[in-house]
This record gives sequence, structure tokens and C-alpha cells, in this order.
Amino acid sequence: MTRRDDAGSGGGVLDAAVTRRDDAGGSAALLRLPSALAERFVVVGELPHQGREADVLLVRDAAGGEFVAKVYRSGVRVMPEVWERLRGLDTSRVVRVVETGFSDGRDFEVSEYLPCGSLADLAGVGTMLAPAALSGVVSQLTEAVAHLHGAGIVHGDLKPSNVLLRRREPLELALADFGVSKSLDVTSRFTQRVFGTLAYSAPEYLFGAEVSGSQDWWAVGMIARQLATGRAPFDGLSEPAVRHHLATRPVDVSDVADERVRLLCSGLLVRDPGRRWGASEVRRWLDGGTPEVAEESPSAGTEPASATGRSPLQFNGVKYTEKAALARALAADWETAARRFFVSMGERDDPSQGWRQLRNWLAQFDDPEHDGAEELVDLIDVHLPGTDVPDAKVLRLLHWLDPTMPPVYRGTRMLPEDLLTLAEQALSPQDDDGRRTARGLVDELYTRDLLAVLATFGGGGHRLADVNRRWRDLNARWDGLRESTALPPRIRRELADSEIRVEALAVAVSPEWARALRQRVESSAASVPGRIGWFDALLADGGDPVRHLAAMRTLTTAVAEGRRLEEALRANEAAATAQRREWQESEERRQSGTGEAILRALGGVALLFALPVGVPLVLGTLVGEEEFLTRFIPAATVTCGVPLVCELVLAAKLGQVYHPRWSLQSRLADFGRRLSGGREALATQLRPMRKRTIAFGGGCVLYLVLGTVIWVIVTLEIWSPITLVVAAGYGFWSFLRYREWRTAHEAQQTQVLGER
Repeated sequence: MTRRDDAGSGGGVLDAAVTRRDDAGGSAALLRLPSALAERFVVVGELPHQGREADVLLVRDAAGGEFVAKVYRSGVRVMPEVWERLRGLDTSRVVRVVETGFSDGRDFEVSEYLPCGSLADLAGVGTMLAPAALSGVVSQLTEAVAHLHGAGIVHGDLKPSNVLLRRREPLELALADFGVSKSLDVTSRFTQRVFGTLAYSAPEYLFGAEVSGSQDWWAVGMIARQLATGRAPFDGLSEPAVRHHLATRPVDVSDVADERVRLLCSGLLVRDPGRRWGASEVRRWLDGGTPEVAEESPSAGTEPASATGRSPLQFNGVKYTEKAALARALAADWETAARRFFVSMGERDDPSQGWRQLRNWLAQFDDPEHDGAEELVDLIDVHLPGTDVPDAKVLRLLHWLDPTMPPVYRGTRMLPEDLLTLAEQALSPQDDDGRRTARGLVDELYTRDLLAVLATFGGGGHRLADVNRRWRDLNARWDGLRESTALPPRIRRELADSEIRVEALAVAVSPEWARALRQRVESSAASVPGRIGWFDALLADGGDPVRHLAAMRTLTTAVAEGRRLEEALRANEAAATAQRREWQESEERRQSGTGEAILRALGGVALLFALPVGVPLVLGTLVGEEEFLTRFIPAATVTCGVPLVCELVLAAKLGQVYHPRWSLQSRLADFGRRLSGGREALATQLRPMRKRTIAFGGGCVLYLVLGTVIWVIVTLEIWSPITLVVAAGYGFWSFLRYREWRTAHEAQQTQVLGER
């Protein structure tokens, strides 16, 4: 987290985790320490020695000790082997590293604090050291560099500001700043990502030479030349001019007044790293010896026309007759080459001056016995006059001029490790201009299929063929995923205009980047609430970076959708809770009427069996038929008991809703209403007869039927069948009523609870 304040704020001890960093606009940004350091250190202030790769802060621990905390930018990683070996060094010529680590997405190191400044303070403009003092500085630098190389470390960024002073009188030096240092026993190359000052970089650095100690010795020579002349190397020249100078010509040391110091600079600034002075030659020089200095070969390709039979081509003030030399010069000042030869080429019959000169110079190599003669015809007639952008034309020209050189585009080396750096820069959130430029370069490499051309260069360029194949495969799979019907239409529309060229390039180069992407996706997916089918499907294939990138692109949508579903789920749960509460209250009300339902059940059974059971009992008692009563009473008990039990159980089960819909009493009343309706209908049909006559006749019929039934039962003594028929029939009828109620009850429950 950062915040802005006035640049003029005073000094003093800041917040325990905050320091001030001035930006180019003069404002000040407060930068927090990584959490691993913020708990143990108080920030005192910002040190003047800042770099593009890190912030350098003065911090104080609880005991009052002061240290330097260097917090590297996001994406800048220090080689672990370098840190491990630095901690094992036992020399005062190298700043002691106290602690290293990784926190909050950034590397950091804590080292001892040397408050006396740096060698840059002693090498100001116009300041020249006497030969004796300069020899003392070179002696200490030699000791320091030899210790580093002995531990297997190449510093890679030696310059006066990285040489700190332990004390001024007598002068004691210590090397610092190992952010871009490399391990000598690991096959690696310097990349084009310049963190230090290009003016102190060896010529082989421009074309991605493998890491070697000779590059540090070149820097020692540049420092010695600066101390001897009082002028910074290449002072006032632009970066393209510096690159061109380093690529095409030796460093002039004629302005070094002292002969011995001039000899030292000549030996250290030999362009050929294999013949450049090292520790043994410098020590011999310090002891008064005169080591041999390798003669610089003439700038290759700048021989006069009489030596080659070809007219030279002049570029940036230098005349070239050989292809390889011109290739190095064009690569070192790419922008000038593109502008001069290809931005405005004119018409075929009326070419521009630059294109005409280049075409005439190239035509001198149109010899069947000359290598590349056939390709030259296509180059001059097809590729260079074609519709390619100027940068692509420069690339094709370089390939013909010197296919053995490392792959370079727009002046930047393009080996796989450089492509990873380019992709990380294109993804960096800190540098808007740099990010846009890097993204434009990535798009250009992809749309014009330039990696296929770069793969034909030497210097490790063949590795780009596999990178290009994987890169294009990832993009093709992305195109297929965007149109996949497995994704909802709204997600396909969201991905329709999205590209993954930058991320796919990083994945194609680095399996580690793909694994880190997977970890980021899995970590970010934890923020998606609930289960989102299409998003879960993207995560299902744990090894597919294309799906991981799609998940990252749609993460915001998945989070929003998950939250909507979560809110809907909460609303549904609240509604379901209210419905369950309503149903529970309804059930409680129903069960609260169980007592009343039981009473109604008793009344209904009594009403039903009072006449058919009561009349025989009364008659049998009056007549005195004990045998009849002995047989009738058990049968009547069973006949009445079974319906009574069935009705009581049904009433207890149904509760309040038992009456009127399901009760025996209501069914009897309904039967009575139907009889009454029948009586009214009969009365209407028998209008002449009086109602009393009709009622009397009906009563007689009823008693006649009952009497007949009783007579039959008594006469035939069929007690058991009648008992079983009545009990079974009533039980079955009760079951039908219960099942009907159960069906209606479940339908009501479904309606209230919304269940299926």
C-alpha cells in the first residue's frame, strides 16, 4: 500500500513499516516493508542509492543497530545460490549480508550499514585520482572481485555507486548490491533487462553472452578509466549510441595520462573476453609488472574497400564491408537502422537514399559462390520491399547478415529467458509505459510469427522453435475454449475479445510459471462462494494452464455469480424456514384438537350402534332369553369394539381436522341429509298423502327391516359371520378414510413447504 504526501516533509524516524520514495514527478510515496521485516525493524529513512530493481532503506532493530534493507521489485528474483554463497564469504571487501528472504511477493535482503558513502562520491565530475590512490582502489577492487569469483559469484553490476566505503581515512572499500549477480556454475546468460548502468557493461553483454568473470573485470577497467580521467564513461551519449559504440569499436584510453594506468585500462578493456585481463594480470600490474595486452583486431568488417573489393556501407559514422560487423552495428542501434533503411523506402524505381545504399551494398554479395546468395535475391526482391513492418525487415536483414548471432529484435535479445522477462514486464502493474511497450512487442512477435524467424539464429536461438510451438498451441486452445459450448453464453461473450498472448508466452517458456499460475488460481478460487458449475469445470483439469487463465479472467464474474447464488440461497432458506414454521404451527393446531376429535368419535360410534345393538339387548332382557344374551353380548362387543377402536385411532391421528370432513358423525349426518332429501322427493311425488303418513310408513319399514335382520340373526344364530363382516368392513372403511386424509395432508404439506 502506498500513499502520497508532500515532498518537503521532514526527516526523522518514520512509521515502523514505512519509508519515503521520490518518484520522477517529485512527489513522495510511502512504501511499506514486507511483513517479515516490519515486525522487527523501524524504518529510519531512504538511502540515496536506489535502483530500478529495488528500494534501499535504512532500518533500525530493537537493539538500536542500523542495517540496510533492500526490497526488490515484484517479479525481480535473486538467485538463491548467490545469497547462500554471500553468507559464506569471510572478507571485509564484500558487504556482509545478515538476512535474506521472501515476503509479501518480494525478495529482500538485510545487510550491514556503511555510512561513509560510495566510490561514486569520490569519483565526481572532474575528480581525478592520483596514480597511487587509484592503484589502492584497484587493489581493493581486485581483492573483492577475486573473492566473489572464488565463491562462484559474478557481480554483474559493478559501478562506483555499488562500491561502498567502510572508511575514508585510510580508504577501505566493500562491494554491495548483488541483485543481478549470477552463479558461475550455472549455465545462464545476461539478459537485456538492464538494472545497472549500460556504460559499465561489457560488449558481450549486448548479445547475451554466457555469464563469466571477465565481465566484472571489464567493469573494473571502466571504473579505473573514470577515476583516471574524471569523466564518466560515454558521458552525454544516448543508450542506443552507447550500444552502438560497444558493439562496433574499442573504448579509447588515450586520454588516460599516466602510462601505467593506461596500460591497466587497455588490458581490462579488451573487447575479446577470452583475452581480457583477469585477477592474475591485475596483480602482476599492481606488483609493477607489465602483462601483455592483446591487440585489438580492427573493427571486423571495417576494412577498406581495397582489402575486400567491396564498397563500404556507412552507418553511424562507421564504414562496413563485412556482413557480421554490420549486423552487430544494426542490432546495437536498431531504431536508427529501421528508420534509415526501411521506414520510408520510396518506390521501386525511385527508392529512398537509405534503401538504395543498402540495396547496392547487398548486391555486392550476389555471387553464386558466396554463402546465402540465393537467399539474398529473395531478401532484396521480396522480403525487404514487402509489407512487413520496418522492425521485421531489420530482423530478416540481420538473419542474412549473420545467422550465427544470438536472436535479437528491436535491439533486445530474444532467448527464452528474455521472453520470460518480457512477459513479466508486460504483466507488471508498476510501469504503465513499460507494460504497454512490452505488450506491443509480444503482440508483434505473435501476429507476425517472428519467433519462427528468431529460432533460425545462432547463440541458442534453436530453443525458440519449441517455445513458439507451445505458444501457438496454447493460443489455439484458448480460441477453442472461448467458443466451447461447455461454457455458458455469457462467459463466452466475456472471453470473446480476450487474449492470453502474454501469459501463454510465459507458460510456454517456463513450467515454473505455469505451476505458479496454478497456485494463484487455486488461491483465488477460494474467494468464490459456493459451487459454480462452469467455473469448477475450468478448475477441474489441474494441469491445463489455458483453463487456469480462463478461470483468472472470469474470476470476478464467478465471485459475483457465487454471491448472487449465495444471496438467493439465503433467501430460499429464510422462506423455507418461514414455511416450516407455518406448517409446524398448523400441525400444532391440528393436534391440539385431538381431545375434541376423540369425543366426536365416541359420539359417532354410539349413534351408529345404538339402535342395532341396543334394541336386541332390550328385547332379550325383557323376554328373558339368557341364551340369546349370552351369545349376543360377546358378538355385539366385538362388533362395536372394532369400529370404536378404528374411529378413536383415526380421530387421534387426524386431530382437529377429524371433524367434520373425516369423522363418522359427519358421515352419518350426511347420510341423514340424503335420507331427508329422499323423503322430500317422495313427498313431492306422493303429494296427496300427508307427511305424517309418509314418516310413519318410513319408520315402519325401518323397524321391519331391523326386525327382520334381528330375527334372521337370532333364528339362524349367525353371530360370528356378522361380527367379522362388520369388523372387517368398518376397518377397511376407516383405512380408506385415513388414506384419503393422508393424500390430502401430503398435498397441503407440499403446497406450504414447496417440497416435491
